Order: sequence, then structure tokens, then C-alpha cells
Amino acid sequence: MVLVTGCNSLIGRTLIKRLIADRYQVKAIDMWKDAKLPDEVTFLQGNLLDTDFIDEAMSDVDIIFHLMDVEDASYYGRRFMKKVNIKSTENLLRAAAENNIKHFIFLSSGKVYGNPDVMPIKEDDPCKPNTAYGKDKVKAEKLCRKFAEDGLPVTIIRPTIITGPGVDDAMILIILYMAMAMGDSNRLYIAGDGDSRYQLVHPDDVVEALLSIVRNQLSIGKVYNIGSDNVPTQLEQVVKVKEIAQLDCQIKHITPSFTRILSILLKPLHIHYLRKDHVQFILSNFVLDCNKIKEELQWIPKKDNIEIWVETLNWYRKEKL
Repeated sequence: MVLVTGCNSLIGRTLIKRLIADRYQVKAIDMWKDAKLPDEVTFLQGNLLDTDFIDEAMSDVDIIFHLMDVEDASYYGRRFMKKVNIKSTENLLRAAAENNIKHFIFLSSGKVYGNPDVMPIKEDDPCKPNTAYGKDKVKAEKLCRKFAEDGLPVTIIRPTIITGPGVDDAMILIILYMAMAMGDSNRLYIAGDGDSRYQLVHPDDVVEALLSIVRNQLSIGKVYNIGSDNVPTQLEQVVKVKEIAQLDCQIKHITPSFTRILSILLKPLHIHYLRKDHVQFILSNFVLDCNKIKEELQWIPKKDNIEIWVETLNWYRKEKL
């Protein structure tokens, strides 16, 4: 039996679909039930702050994919976000240890690295998060290592920004909206000269990495970066995506200083665009070195940045416009 926490997330939905196809028995936990959750899944509504609830959920479970987190404090508040990201992880780890779980896979984030100067980023590079979410993930990873030292089989993955059909990331959705749904004002913004590179990863590739981890005991106790190959510059990417997807939009360059000022101005309005991590996405280079999982588990991403953007654009055009 497999337990998936955070089943309503993009990765949760994608993973469950694959697990069902591969004939796994699946339990799923989230704070509300998605109407599209497959009937084969045993759904448990609640959160991981309730230890009695967790104990009940552990019955017959062998493998845990811990995906549940809160990325943005704007929706739930920073206090609740911190509890879900850190305390919930500790509660689940403790229950997993008490129930002799065979494998605990923790979904962390590339945001644990912050904004390093040297690319690509390796798993043993320093973690210097500069967002609340990244800081929470670093603390949750420390808990995972503590329980691993005591014998719990744990693996940690650090994906870059996960993007694909069904994406619910506010930054990605607003980029798509500005490019396709603003009439004569359609535009894509690039900060500066557009020479920065920011890696994406497709949800199907993340799920394949998760399953590769379960299939190979070599992964126990390891940390793996997850990201696409062949990361172009922002300008190269926008020009190519615009051509392939036949977007009728302008490409606008804005200065890095104006981007930062706009981020500050939008913050009091609770507009979930140009948050600190979004500004980093626009202005900075961010590319993970994924050679470790490729060499040890033979995982290879099937979609590159441009393919991910085009597929996501086509989904948005069909489902949202």
C-alpha cells in the first residue's frame, strides 16, 4: 500500500494516476477531496498536524510519498504554512518510523539553494534559502536526515519549478494570461537582456524520478536534484515558444530595477505575482545539476524547457480560454 500526502497538487494528481496504472493500492491525504480523484484511491480528508489521524492512515502502508506543503503564506498565513511544512513532516516521519515504513520519499525543492552564483547547482552545494518556503524545506530536510540516521529509509528530491498541463502556480498562470488573454495588450516580459537561464521540469518527469527511487534501494539515504535538460536563455526560450505556439504577443524588456520596484508595490495588494521567488525566476540563473540521479537511477527527463512551455500553453489555450 502506498500513501500519498498532498494528493491535490499537480505532482500528487500525476503520481496517483501513474500509481493506479501500475496497479499499486493507494491511500491519499489532503485537506479537501478533488472531484477528479480516481475511485480506486482510498481518500482520507485531514491534515498532518493531527497525530491520531496519521496513526489511522498508516494501516497497511509500506511506502510514503510526502508531497503536502504550503508554498505561499498569502493564502493560509505564515504560522499555518510553517506548521504544515515542518511540524507535519515531523509528525509523519515519526509515524513512519513507528510503523516500520519501507521507504519514505520527501518532496523538497530547489529553492533550498537560494540564489547561488555557481551553476549548475549540485546536491552538496550549500543550502542558503532566501524565501520562507525554502527555509521551511531546509528544516524539513534536517528532520528527514535525523530520522534516516535512526534507521528510517528516506530519500529526498529537490525539483526545480514544476510546470505542465494542470499547473496551479500563480506565477506560471499569470505569465500565460499575459501572453494569451489580454486582447491587444498581450505581452511576455523579459528582465534585462534576457540572458538568464531558469530550469523547469515536467510533472511526468518528476513522477518518473519518484518511481525510479522506489524501484532502486540505492536511492535510500540520498538527495537528488530534478530538472530538465537543455536550458535556453530566457530570450531564446520566449522567441522559440512564441514561434512554435503561434503566440500573437509582444516581447517586452523591463529593467531589473523596475522588476524589483514592481514586486514591492504589488506586495501590499496581495497580488500573487512577482513574489521574491518570482523575481528570482525572472532575474537570476537557476540550473540544477541532475547527473547524480541520472547515473545512479538511470533517470532521464523526457521534456526540455521549450517542450514544457509549449505543452502548458496548449493546455491553457484549450482549458482556460
